[in-house]
Amino acid sequence: MREISRQRWLVENEGREHAVVRGFGGWFHFENMKHVQSAVRWGVRVLGLERLGRQNALDFELVEVEVEVDSLPSQFDGVRVGFMSDPHIDCIGGLADKVIEAVGKVECDYFVLGGDYSFGHGEDCDKAYEDMGRIAGLLAGRGRVFAVLGNHDRYRMGEVLDSCGVEVLINDNVKIERGGESIYIAGVDDCHYYGAQDFELAGEGIADGAFKVMVCHSPEMYRDAAMAGYGLFLCGHTHGGQVCLPGGAIVVRGASAPRHLLKGQWRHDGMAGYTSSGVGVSGIPVRFNSRGQIAVITLKSRG
Repeated sequence: MREISRQRWLVENEGREHAVVRGFGGWFHFENMKHVQSAVRWGVRVLGLERLGRQNALDFELVEVEVEVDSLPSQFDGVRVGFMSDPHIDCIGGLADKVIEAVGKVECDYFVLGGDYSFGHGEDCDKAYEDMGRIAGLLAGRGRVFAVLGNHDRYRMGEVLDSCGVEVLINDNVKIERGGESIYIAGVDDCHYYGAQDFELAGEGIADGAFKVMVCHSPEMYRDAAMAGYGLFLCGHTHGGQVCLPGGAIVVRGASAPRHLLKGQWRHDGMAGYTSSGVGVSGIPVRFNSRGQIAVITLKSRG
C-alpha cells in the first residue's frame, strides 16, 4: 500500500478545503447542506417512516451481473468478481453481521471493495475499523481482495484493510495472471472529497495494450478512465439514490456524473462500467425505493 499522499494528508490533518464545491459555491450541494439533512431526518420521524427506512437499509441483496467488455483475454472470459461498495459498516446495528453472512455465500475468483467503509465523514471510528477488519479478514482468507478508499475513509482504514491481507490500491495497480495471460487492476484514491486521485501514478508500469480495470470510489472519473484506455470501470458512492421516488427515480445524485452512470451497468466510449448501489447508507440511516447490494460480476468477452 502506498504511503498517504500529500493531498490526502492536507485534508485529513490540516483541514485543507475539500473538493466538494458544486452548485452556487457548493451551498446547494446536498453534502454541504447539513440543515437539509437534519430536516429530512425530522420529516422521516414525523411521518413514522424511520423504522421502515432502517429495515429497508438492512435488506440488501446479492445480485448476479454479466458485463461484456472489449479485448478481454480469453483466460479471463467468465471470471467472477465480487464487488461491494459503501458498506458504511457502523451506520446501523447488525449490519456487519449481515454482511459477513452474505459474503460467506459469495462464490467468486476475486473480490473488490469500493470504499466508504465508515458512516462518519472524515472521522476515526473504532467500531468501523473493527467490523471492517472482521469482513476483510474473512474475504482475504478465501482469495485475493482489492480495495480503494472513499470520501468517508481516513488513511487509517486503508491500514486496517492492508493488515488483514487486502491489497489496497491508492493510486496503484496490480497484475493478475491466469493461464499465461494477464490483466491489471488499478485503483485511485478518492476523487470526490479528498481530490487525491492520480491516474498517471495508478497506471505506472502497466504494459501497453494490456486489458485494465479501474476501481474508483465515484463514477465522476469516468471520462479520465476511458481516455486512459481502461476496459472496465467499477465504482459506487451514489447508493443508487438511497432515497428515491417510487420506481427508483433518483432525486439526489450525490456525484457530478450523468444520470445513467448513477447505478447499474453503463458504457462510455467503448469502456464498460458498473456503479454499485452500495450496501450501507450515508447521511440518513434509511433507504426508500433503492435496495442495497453486493454484486457478483461475471466478465464476458464482447463480440
